[in-house]
Amino acid sequence: MKIHKLIFVLFVVINTSVFAQQVEQVQPTIMVMPFTKSGENALELFENDFKWQSIIARVNNAFQERGFRPKDLQETINQVKKSKAISTLKNATFNVEEAIYMEARTDIIVKAFINIHSEDNNVTNSVQVSLKAIEASSRMALYDLPTSSSPPFKTTDYGYLVDRVLTEENRIEKFINGINDAFTQIITLGKAITVEIIVTEESVFKLDDERSESKFISELITEWVQSNSYKNQFRIKQDSENILSFDEVRIPLKTETGANYSVNDFARILSVAVVNICGTKDGVKAKRTRPSVSEGTIRIILP
Repeated sequence: MKIHKLIFVLFVVINTSVFAQQVEQVQPTIMVMPFTKSGENALELFENDFKWQSIIARVNNAFQERGFRPKDLQETINQVKKSKAISTLKNATFNVEEAIYMEARTDIIVKAFINIHSEDNNVTNSVQVSLKAIEASSRMALYDLPTSSSPPFKTTDYGYLVDRVLTEENRIEKFINGINDAFTQIITLGKAITVEIIVTEESVFKLDDERSESKFISELITEWVQSNSYKNQFRIKQDSENILSFDEVRIPLKTETGANYSVNDFARILSVAVVNICGTKDGVKAKRTRPSVSEGTIRIILP
């Protein structure tokens, strides 16, 4: 028996409008990206193996039939290659998954874990599928669909096997309903991210430096976060002389003009605010450095 393991990440971008306190879902888009738990390069599998292309196409189709507009993975990969000035993702020196996340600019990641079980020299096959929806900004789990298996069939149409698992017992409908319910809460409460303000040996300014109104820099940053978080929703994790961290800061899903609001947008204005709060010390004016944004966490080194 041969067992092939593949994980798919479905990137779900859901655009919504709120009318009379009712949430209306408008043309959400999905992108499916394969990756493996270990060993094999899943993106190479996708680009070079028709079997995995067929599986991804069938998963896309299951969502497309239910109102989603799948985003083309290969086109997204091509855009990443172009922006990074590379011809192949093999041996890339950057985090490929994160680069694709950034290019896709999704709100929800759906991970689909798929096992392919092959017997009789690959003549008889079955699949196991489980799905998990994750909020892209914070990577917080939103909804799970437990593992389900297809019966063994004498077929190499793996897309058909995946489709059987997703459609039987209305599994895909239940999963989409779970996503929509969770996303409604995101619209109401905002997207959750985490923030870290860190003091290093190179930092001229310290979190316990006193500034206006006899307040410490850490206190002024906290006040700023409270005023600028969505609906003033935030929670402090640690406040010491070397680190000020928030394990949850809510940011809006959209701007006032209806454009997508990302963690990078919040990181930019927060880093500017930190510099303005620091001001000048011993004749040295604070200089803004580029904040680090990874997996829903903003990290800023104090100037």
